[in-house]
Amino acid sequence: MKETDLARSGNGRSGAGSDPAFLLLAAGGAGKDSARSAVRHHEAAGRPFALYTLAIDTDPSGFDAFDSAINIAPTREAVNAIISNPHRHGPACQALIRHHPHLLERESLGRGARTHRPLTQAAFEIHEETLTEGFRAAIHALLRQEHGDRIQPVFVGSLGGGTGSAVAVLGLDFFVDGPRRDRMLLGLPPDLLAKPIAFAIDPYAHALQQTNEVAPDRILANIYATRVELAEYEKRGKGFQYVFHLGLGNDAGAVFSTIEQVCHANGLLVWSWMANYGYFKSRAVDGLDFEKVSCRYCGDDVPEAFFPAHERPAYAENGR
Repeated sequence: MKETDLARSGNGRSGAGSDPAFLLLAAGGAGKDSARSAVRHHEAAGRPFALYTLAIDTDPSGFDAFDSAINIAPTREAVNAIISNPHRHGPACQALIRHHPHLLERESLGRGARTHRPLTQAAFEIHEETLTEGFRAAIHALLRQEHGDRIQPVFVGSLGGGTGSAVAVLGLDFFVDGPRRDRMLLGLPPDLLAKPIAFAIDPYAHALQQTNEVAPDRILANIYATRVELAEYEKRGKGFQYVFHLGLGNDAGAVFSTIEQVCHANGLLVWSWMANYGYFKSRAVDGLDFEKVSCRYCGDDVPEAFFPAHERPAYAENGR
């Protein structure tokens, strides 16, 4: 059944007031591309539900396509402050100075995270107040729309990117129970926000398409790290409500030729899920035996795990 047919049927959206408004949080370059795809479908359908888009990135290009944006790129002033006194900042800033000082060179700033998660992790420490205010402003803007009293946060991005992979984890702290959530809501009803959903691109095939020697391992390391960290959040009861993973290839061997194509498909998935929220929500499980399936978050599903043993890299050996 097509999503347009589903939305028209009784199994689609269940009417005004029963479904939430959606806060679409686009993290990183792939997140922005995916969100733009979702917005195009939303506009083509006549904007059938309340939607607010917020981009979060270390690269400000393309911000004008969103309702609002949070630029978390490290500034020269912030970098100078970190270098002069790293102990005044958090562990991510200290680790960045100690282990990756080359990432803070002048010619590197303003070009995004470039698959380096530490840059985004440090940026969350530097820009915590900016992030809090940006999220709060987006929530208030969405509440001013005609729909109601419940907001569903939806994260979208790539787990292989330096920004998307970090925001998928660090952004949770603003939307699950904790001091950051309390500061962000500032007196709004505590049950205003539903537990976040994530639509995550797993770019294994994209990593293997890279021609240099460093990028594939860096992309795969980002995916692995994000999955392990999200598993820990889930075990503490503070993870996403659902995480929908989309890859660039399938078991039959078909592969999207570009990351742009998978972002377009991911945006369609995001919009279809929001447009048919009532249908999918009523059929989704409310819990998951995470211990039982956690091997899927420890590297067993990377394509290299199925290579012949003598060709298999170390990161594909887990659990085998």
